[in-house]
Amino acid sequence: MSTRNRDTGAPREQVEIPREQVEITVGYRALPGKDQQDRLEKITVEPTEGDAPPWDANTPYKVVGSDLDRVDGFAKATGRAKYAYDQNFPDLQQAMILRAPIARGTLTALDLDEARRMPGVTAVVALKDVGNKVRFVGDAIAAVAAPTLDLARDAIEKIRADYDQEEHNVEYLMSGDAPLLSMGGEVDDEWPADDDIDALLAKATHSHSGTYRTEVQTHSSLETHGNVARFDQKHLDVWSSTQATFGVRGELARALRQRGVDVESVEVHSEYVGGGFGSKFSAGIEGLACCLLAHEAQKPVKLMLDRFEEHTTAGNRPSALMQVRGALDENGRITVWDWRSFGGCGFNGSGGAVRHPSAYLGKAKVRQSHKDIACDTDPARSMRAPGYPQGWFGAELFLDELAAKAGLDPLALRLKNDDEAMRLDQWKFGAERFGWAEARAKQNEPGARYLTGAGLASARWGQLGNHGGRNPHGITCRIHNDGSVESRSGAQDIGTGLKTVLTMLTAEELGIAPARVRATTGHTSDPSGPGSGGSTTTPSLAPAVRHAAYLAAQKLVALVADHLGVPLDEVRCSAGKVGTDKAQLSWTDACKLIGQNPIEAHGERFPNYKQDPFHRGVCGAQFAEVRVDSWTGEVQVTRMFGIQDCGLVIAKKLAESQVLGAMIQGVSYALHEQRIMDQRSGRMLNGDFLRYKITGTKDLPALDCYLHSVANGHDNTGAAGLGEPPSTASAAAIGNAVFHAIGAPVRHLPLTPDKVLAALQKAQRTPR
Repeated sequence: MSTRNRDTGAPREQVEIPREQVEITVGYRALPGKDQQDRLEKITVEPTEGDAPPWDANTPYKVVGSDLDRVDGFAKATGRAKYAYDQNFPDLQQAMILRAPIARGTLTALDLDEARRMPGVTAVVALKDVGNKVRFVGDAIAAVAAPTLDLARDAIEKIRADYDQEEHNVEYLMSGDAPLLSMGGEVDDEWPADDDIDALLAKATHSHSGTYRTEVQTHSSLETHGNVARFDQKHLDVWSSTQATFGVRGELARALRQRGVDVESVEVHSEYVGGGFGSKFSAGIEGLACCLLAHEAQKPVKLMLDRFEEHTTAGNRPSALMQVRGALDENGRITVWDWRSFGGCGFNGSGGAVRHPSAYLGKAKVRQSHKDIACDTDPARSMRAPGYPQGWFGAELFLDELAAKAGLDPLALRLKNDDEAMRLDQWKFGAERFGWAEARAKQNEPGARYLTGAGLASARWGQLGNHGGRNPHGITCRIHNDGSVESRSGAQDIGTGLKTVLTMLTAEELGIAPARVRATTGHTSDPSGPGSGGSTTTPSLAPAVRHAAYLAAQKLVALVADHLGVPLDEVRCSAGKVGTDKAQLSWTDACKLIGQNPIEAHGERFPNYKQDPFHRGVCGAQFAEVRVDSWTGEVQVTRMFGIQDCGLVIAKKLAESQVLGAMIQGVSYALHEQRIMDQRSGRMLNGDFLRYKITGTKDLPALDCYLHSVANGHDNTGAAGLGEPPSTASAAAIGNAVFHAIGAPVRHLPLTPDKVLAALQKAQRTPR
């Protein structure tokens, strides 16, 4: 059968093997520890015709699940890996952006002539038209390219821009749309009436209400936003620090259409990306400016944001305010959950949504509402589990406070209200491995300076890659006659280890050592891949990687079967050999049959199986222990443990790195990070790493995690994403540990010394 190549439209050969229904075993083996048991069941699935046969809970692996080092680790450690920031070409021009000094107003005049006349300046472009609105301090006005940054900076000074300044507000809680707060930080606005909720609260055995706040967190990626652009007539090459190579290609093509640029003439390169955490899905104004300057100058142009621009113009995790009411019955079951939240989302008025854990609320009466409130700052952007860390902090701390009122252990409260066996297994395993009972039983001496406490929180996410119909994502697998193998995807590796995942899956399917495989990512000339977001990259591409390697193996198997004169259906690729039990060739000798042109196969990402899987999302739990200095209010996280499901664990070391990295970010979010805005000027006052505090090595606790490998039965691989889920729990677990240590909740992140001391003083004044 002949199908169409999705990238070129050219016909290509595809091996199709009709498949009927297949019975597979899904679930997981018993977790280590007491009272654990196998959770295995058989389901029948119907793979798409021609797809690789599904792996399941009984599949033996040689490479998958092992501790393979990052395949690009040496290149990164030695500096051989070239990021967008590292790209240099002859006659490369450096670029800068003129940014608005006011938070709100109108651009009334813009004169670029003096900058254009400066000797050496090669391009000057306007990024905002006269009469357009200025929306925040740092809004892009114009851009300049010159041979050096110093000259570009001088040229920026020559641009004349005038503004009609308006009254601004850079704090959403000061907006007329924001809820009223009392001096104690509680919401003064009355709850809307609801007869059912009011009645349940009135008759509840235990009830509680509270107001919780989180502050803006910037992404603080190691590599700032930026691009290098080079025109060759109408062809545009862009080296971009991005999380979406194909998204950036389409965005730039649309923006530059009037200059004769279309999608086919744009190629984006992002082989190495220094992180993004959700902030780099768009080319952004800096990407467009870079390309406009390169087009005007007809020379390559580099435009990378500096650290202040990164903090102030590249988006952020928005602040949030949450108010919760809830109640328990005499059995400790949640009977009512009344939730309203508000998000400070910047000038665009959206993007501040807040999530809360619904798994505890199966039998409760639930009411929830959310409202985004705009202010004159740069807008919110997705950041690792958008809306979850804010909501989980408020909800999980609220649950601990409710448990305290009821005299319940926080773990016991969750076990009473979480009805899914898989999550209950994780809670019990995590508590045993962490030493929950012992940590909670520790008593702080009266009057002691240092107070210890332990807390926990759930880690959940619901996305698992391709949910619906067939998408365009694919993989190219090539087997060369020297025995080397290529696995290629146009998707970007933002540091999570996509190259390593491609390598391991390809090696597993072909039965060879990973050292024989070279994975390449980040060039839009290769097959389409998804943006790196929503924890969907690995689950979207892993089935396509297997499919590509499976098809390539079938072609090699056919050559070997013909050469050995054995039945085709008896030949296998396994343990570095190709053949049958009685007649076989080494992998190297088998590949010599290929000839001059390599075997090439194009794998596709087929829809998830229609049958119900074992588990639709991913889940986990985290535990934290803290030490609080009651004299200074300083909080130190001493140790953390997390258990996390991510479907099939492909690259164990990298998966653990994802979980531990989420914990590190959670420590930073819980204790340090906070954007400080000057209401008078509208400017961020701590837009650098000197004053914007993030966790350093001396702040880190002892970290440990356990990867829970689950055969979920979604597709031929069963992989699930890992970027988001562990990020939801860390700050919440730390907040709960502080509550346990000092006996009073600190309901406002970050948990800075002043807030801790205020909570301690309040606890000492409140009779128990």
